Amino acid sequence: MSIPSINVLLVEDDPTDALLVRAALGAMLDAGFEVVTVDHLDAAVRHAKYEPFDVILLDLGLPDSQGIESFEHLHSAAPEIPIIVLSGLGDDEIALQAVQQGGQDYLPKGQGIGELLPRAIRYAIERHRAQMERARYATILKKKNASLEEEFRMAREIQQALLPHHYPEFLTHQVNALGFAHFYYPAATLNGDFFIVQRLSDHQAGVLICDVMGHGVRAALIGALTRGLIDQFIPIATQPGKFLSALNHGLSETLKQAEIDAFATAFYFVADLQKREVTYANAGHPSAMLLQRDAGTANWLCVRGNSYPPLGLLGDAEYPTFHSPLNSNDSIVLFTDGLYEAENSLGHPFGRERLLTAARRRLQTPSAKLLKELVQESQKFSGTEEFVDDVCLVAMDVMI
Repeated sequence: MSIPSINVLLVEDDPTDALLVRAALGAMLDAGFEVVTVDHLDAAVRHAKYEPFDVILLDLGLPDSQGIESFEHLHSAAPEIPIIVLSGLGDDEIALQAVQQGGQDYLPKGQGIGELLPRAIRYAIERHRAQMERARYATILKKKNASLEEEFRMAREIQQALLPHHYPEFLTHQVNALGFAHFYYPAATLNGDFFIVQRLSDHQAGVLICDVMGHGVRAALIGALTRGLIDQFIPIATQPGKFLSALNHGLSETLKQAEIDAFATAFYFVADLQKREVTYANAGHPSAMLLQRDAGTANWLCVRGNSYPPLGLLGDAEYPTFHSPLNSNDSIVLFTDGLYEAENSLGHPFGRERLLTAARRRLQTPSAKLLKELVQESQKFSGTEEFVDDVCLVAMDVMI
């Protein structure tokens, strides 16, 4: 089987050096070198553009070009062909510079070139092929990454669009009895925190906050799955315990069938304007804050008994419903744990007690501003505006 010839473009204006190169390659009968010699850079550029050379041997000192410019010009004109620089006395530093800018190797001219040149050519060709292949894969990967980033951007926009932008009204004597506000900060492009504000009747509002384990694509998908299940249980949404129990069972079964190990914490409450009470249930989520502005107090909405597991862990888990009075000018604030788990430089978390204290200092602050200032307080404590985990806050105000 014949060995394919290696086509060499020799750019050398010194006849003696050109003869030594030809002799070195001619001695390697098994390699089948085919050599074309030119003595000017312009001629080399023309040949390189239109003929299929496997390698270029370049002298840096030519009649029409000198030094590193010779390499830069030829490399720019034919980047797909590997170049080996042939350096004369005192040219080593410039030759090394050429290698740093993309040349494959450099060799000193002279009698010793015969032993090194054939092997250097083969290595240069293989290295260049490997570099070109890596560059090709890098280009493909860059395009795929750009496509993924565009898909993530669209998914993020969809997530943002699914958040409430207009809250339901609950009119009493032509006055809106309930007001709502929220603050939403995703730590990643996609996340698993979300909330829902529902109009259950003329006098009942249902508010759910949910925090899926982790963040990113996985959390976003499970969050979307949980959202999809919620609509099935609207008929029992006025009963927080039954609502979360049903949601837990549905999510557990779905995750089990898909063989996914995940969970989501949730807090759900129903504000009843006729009964002047709030009913609520908790699935492993931080307790909500009840701000009684007229009384000048801020406390947790208590969940008595043992702690209750997050959604999706135990399919048969049951969640009881708890009750608390609801008065004019009361506010309920829900939040996810990314807010109070922010740590300072010593590794100490902001914590729920600091959060409650911060809320107590702002009892007369409107809820929209209150939520932003609670976030700022956590950021000030941690010394950074960034959060490691997603942050979501929702507030409901009793207006009359």
